[in-house]
Amino acid sequence: MTVDEVKNLLKIYYDIPQIIAEEWAAIRHCEAEKNEITLPPVNLSGMPGGKGMTGDRTANMALKNQARFYEKEEMCCQKKIADLTEKRNWLGVALGKLDPTDRYILELRYMGDQRNRKYTRRPTWKEIADKVNYSKSQVLERVRISLLQLAMMSDQIVFPGMIR
Repeated sequence: MTVDEVKNLLKIYYDIPQIIAEEWAAIRHCEAEKNEITLPPVNLSGMPGGKGMTGDRTANMALKNQARFYEKEEMCCQKKIADLTEKRNWLGVALGKLDPTDRYILELRYMGDQRNRKYTRRPTWKEIADKVNYSKSQVLERVRISLLQLAMMSDQIVFPGMIR
């Protein structure tokens, strides 16, 4: 994982449960829509069914493809859920390994307030430096080092029970 990918993950860290809930809603919607698809009966009499009758193989194949589309969409959503869960678990453990001051700086700059997700303005580096009693250049250096540490830890495997 690159430093920019780590930054993007930090920005959505607190939103991941909501994103996962939206993916589950999409899966439920696909299941409901898939269950609405009804295949017409096959015309076995050999007689033409008339205009608008869909008793032929071509129509059945076309309708079956719709079900495949929903199944493909569900698989895509499940993959996103697994990926987001894995990233959230990893980042939770990785942030726990950082110095508390470094984590606080990253939280202020990238993650925002966990309770108030309507976080619109990120504090400036000077404001963050004032909060942690460091100079702006020290804060920037600590962030640079912390992001590099997180990027280097990104190849570690984290199991679901390890989240902090």
